Amino acid sequence: MSGQNNKGTAVVTGASSGIGAIYADRLAGQGYDLVLVARRADRLEELAEKLRYAYSRKVSVISADLADDNDVRRVEQAIATDDSVTLLVNNAGLG
Repeated sequence: MSGQNNKGTAVVTGASSGIGAIYADRLAGQGYDLVLVARRADRLEELAEKLRYAYSRKVSVISADLADDNDVRRVEQAIATDDSVTLLVNNAGLG
């Protein structure tokens, strides 16, 4: 984990735009490292880079469609062993 005032890691689904991106920005500003999850890898990477630069936080991305069971399992496997996860913002929309 990075920096001072680390509150752990927040997982934010639907993070590539809108409310999810705003949550990610606010949480990084409050001292959380982030795992950003959404379908659009390009948008996730762009947001992750912005947040790393602005807040000096550790930000990782997982490109996944949470309407797809295989992608859900992949996300679950990626975060299941991460003891630093302390918060989930489940913001992914379906449709």
